[in-house]
Amino acid sequence: MILILSGTSEGKMLVAELNQRRIPCIATTVTTYGGQLILKEIEGSNSSLQVGALDKPALEELIRQKKIRAIVDATHPYASNITWMAYEQAKALNLPYLRWHRPGLTEKEKESCIQVQDYEAAAKELKSQSGNWLLTTGSNHLEVFCQHTDIKRLMVRVMPFSKVLEKCADLGFSPGQIIAQQGPFSYQMNCLHLQEYNLAGLVTKDSGETGAVGEKLLAARDLNRKVILIQRPPEPAAQKAENMEQFQDFLLLIR
Repeated sequence: MILILSGTSEGKMLVAELNQRRIPCIATTVTTYGGQLILKEIEGSNSSLQVGALDKPALEELIRQKKIRAIVDATHPYASNITWMAYEQAKALNLPYLRWHRPGLTEKEKESCIQVQDYEAAAKELKSQSGNWLLTTGSNHLEVFCQHTDIKRLMVRVMPFSKVLEKCADLGFSPGQIIAQQGPFSYQMNCLHLQEYNLAGLVTKDSGETGAVGEKLLAARDLNRKVILIQRPPEPAAQKAENMEQFQDFLLLIR
């Protein structure tokens, strides 16, 4: 059984590829929404789905119970905790491990951005900037920005889920500060949000083409707005794949 750590569109794609080849797998996602996307791919197959966050004991138990023989990590580029945990577990058990790599921005593309190391650094940088800003980094770290910045200066763009909206409200965001829409967002939509709310800039992660980060940067550039870019966290020096051919090569190695 192959373990696919998913939660991204790439994870869904890899599960579909395995099922097409009739290779059973178990896919994991943190959210119910991510799980629903996977369910469509495994219907009628011998593959299965597990929803919920994994800590180290849970991952160890999953590997043992399902007799996992290889781990494919297709989690988000910023989900560093699960990436390092899975890599270390695979290394300890001598299991093949593959990290699906989502290409990010080039160094030239990042030149126009204010580059910071993490969410806290982004929040502190934001505090030193003037004007109102758009947070496009999701809902998981909103509290970090609230701790360092006047919340009245922030607009947040988040998924339209009830738990997410409740969190925003609990943190003190008013309905007028919340853009509840599912991305990715086009160049035109980014321009609209920056202009409509008279924003000085936006905060983003380097989520690659899948996360439409390029469209954010283009919109900010054309409207002369600033961008605070949270750099990707470091990853293990593991085997990587960023296209289906490389993934198929990995499958041949673990037969």
